[in-house]
Amino acid sequence: MGYGKYQVRGISTTFDQDSHLDSDFTTYKDDCKEFLARCGFPVPRGKVVYYWKEALETVATIGYPVAVKPVVGHKGMGVTANIQDERALELAFSQAKAASVHREGEILVEQSLAGSDFRLLCVGGKFVAAMERRPPFVIGNGTSTIGELIEQENNSPMRQDSPISALAAIIIDEVLENYLDEQNLSLNTILEPERLVYLRQVTNISSGGVSVDVTSLIHPDNCRLAEEITQYFRLVCLGIDVITPDLSQSWEEGNLGIIEINAAPGVFMHLKPALGNSIDVPSRILDFLFPTTQPCRIPIITCNRLLPEKLVALINYLLKFYPHWLIGGVGRGGVWLNNNTKNSDYNHQEYNSQVQSLLRHP
Repeated sequence: MGYGKYQVRGISTTFDQDSHLDSDFTTYKDDCKEFLARCGFPVPRGKVVYYWKEALETVATIGYPVAVKPVVGHKGMGVTANIQDERALELAFSQAKAASVHREGEILVEQSLAGSDFRLLCVGGKFVAAMERRPPFVIGNGTSTIGELIEQENNSPMRQDSPISALAAIIIDEVLENYLDEQNLSLNTILEPERLVYLRQVTNISSGGVSVDVTSLIHPDNCRLAEEITQYFRLVCLGIDVITPDLSQSWEEGNLGIIEINAAPGVFMHLKPALGNSIDVPSRILDFLFPTTQPCRIPIITCNRLLPEKLVALINYLLKFYPHWLIGGVGRGGVWLNNNTKNSDYNHQEYNSQVQSLLRHP
């Protein structure tokens, strides 16, 4: 975006001014959580374990319910929350092991907090949006099985899993079937009318979760908490995942815990939530990257069909007054940067392409 020295390069919500060190750091849940705790932020108690015996010992210390997740992971893969007994713990531990690709074998066992799952989004150190993420669910009609209800839900326009659909399709896999089994249900169960059944524990939108905008409900203390956390990370966009029974209550009352920090958070769920208002996050990103209080344009002089010697003379004239400038020029004889002609690839381009290539020079 932009041209010349004011240009910004990026992909998704990561930009060239982000700290790659901080971006990588957020993927290590154990180190990041310990760092946040040392900075005085509320995080659940827990421990990194490698073996089943260590998982049991950790639970004996912190007590049920617990959550189990790979130390390095994304999109909720291998994450199980609200584990209440040893049988469920063993299953969750094996799923986390299977999903642990990087730093293989490192599993985080921590307190499972009570409440709903929320994503707090900050841009440029300022709070922008809050999203409640609910697990995927179906509602019975008295005639359809859970499997049929999932198929009907996936056929809705909202779940077409396209770049402009609000929600992703609900995927039927072993994790979903195991969670149904814990509720004494299966894909063949016919639900009575109006009965709501959750299909997963994780709330990730990519796993079929439901997004609800709650930006207007957040307590000011929780906004300040999110903004303070962003000061420790040199990232344009930061997503902070928290669990709390009520986002409208202050975190200082002890009812909120930070479960994860996300670099490069998705913003489409804020633009097009399943329920609630749309928050224009991209405009906030652009306002931060190109503030109105700072220059963000390069001066351009146009002289049609200028001969090479005239173009070079004009460049040299400007350099007398501004010797530290780097001046680009496009003329009939090719492309110049100060007194140096660009390589032949530039010079063989069509005129408008030459202009575009030159303006992209940082």
